[in-house]
Amino acid sequence: MLARYQQVTKLNLRLPRGRDIRGALRILHVSSTSTVSGANRYAFDLAAGQKDLGHEPIVAMPAKPGTAFDFARRDIRSIVIRNPRAFSFLKAMYALKPDIVHCHDGTAARWLRFAPFRPPALVTLHIRYKPPTMSHFEGVHMLADWQREALSGFRGKIAKVNNWTPNIAPMTPKAIAAAREAAGAGPDDFLVVYVGRLEHVKGVDLLIDGFRALPDPKLRLAVVGVGLDEAATNARGAGDPRIRFIGYSSTPMAWYGAADLLVMPSRREPFALVALEAMACGAPIVATTVDGFSEMFRGREDCLVVPESSGALSEAIALRAARKTAPGIVRDSYDMARFERTAGVAAVTRFYDEVVAARRR
Repeated sequence: MLARYQQVTKLNLRLPRGRDIRGALRILHVSSTSTVSGANRYAFDLAAGQKDLGHEPIVAMPAKPGTAFDFARRDIRSIVIRNPRAFSFLKAMYALKPDIVHCHDGTAARWLRFAPFRPPALVTLHIRYKPPTMSHFEGVHMLADWQREALSGFRGKIAKVNNWTPNIAPMTPKAIAAAREAAGAGPDDFLVVYVGRLEHVKGVDLLIDGFRALPDPKLRLAVVGVGLDEAATNARGAGDPRIRFIGYSSTPMAWYGAADLLVMPSRREPFALVALEAMACGAPIVATTVDGFSEMFRGREDCLVVPESSGALSEAIALRAARKTAPGIVRDSYDMARFERTAGVAAVTRFYDEVVAARRR
């Protein structure tokens, strides 16, 4: 997979001779990890949208674990950051001479902190604003309203642009059926699905405890994802044959289509890409009232439960399961106008003009 990603010393990324695109930018996106996360998927999708606008985006990430590269569109230039990572990235940046650097996590932002003669730079708050590593940037891109308060002391430019629904492949009945089969769910069973990293912040332990408290033999739970707490998560669900641990999936859309209910039990969640994808697929959703979820599900309080409560998750699952009176999967619908991809990509890219102007001043 990584064979098509070239080291920076072998790249020739100048615009082809004769190509005249007014205002075209060379944009360097950077992340300090290549794990499959909403931030990294967002970086690749933003780059693809900017490519369609006539810009020249480049995405830089480490080689390992590498699974984020699965979501790279094939016409998007990517470079692999080697060890030592900070040195490798800075070497690539100075060689590529981008018009702007767009960071997607705090560690990558720290690499730029003391870089002399660096290009204009901004950071997207995929989690929280961290003054020690982000205050030196010319711009900050917020994803949600709840992030604004922490930026009261930031002196650069600030823009709020919601996450958007990325381009996703349509679900096929065959893929959906295969997902339900992998979860051990028949047509009459009620399949609860979790998609995301297996880490404490995601609250998967609360979901498993809440699910196990329900004795209904028609319930099924599929946990889709990998992460730092994978072993502990698997141990927590051991002994309940209704729970299946699926591991990593490069086709989460099939699971959104297979789910009778997608549960997002996060303890903290800036603005979840998984939720947006699932909403676009019409999956019924239950999420916690933390951070970005309250904004995403504004007007849909039926989708929200209190955080840090396995009991609230049990109650929500039982309530939704009781509504399934016939075989088949009931879909939901959401107002997705606020999360339109073309407008979002354009808004972020327009913000670069302010960031570049701030650096010049």
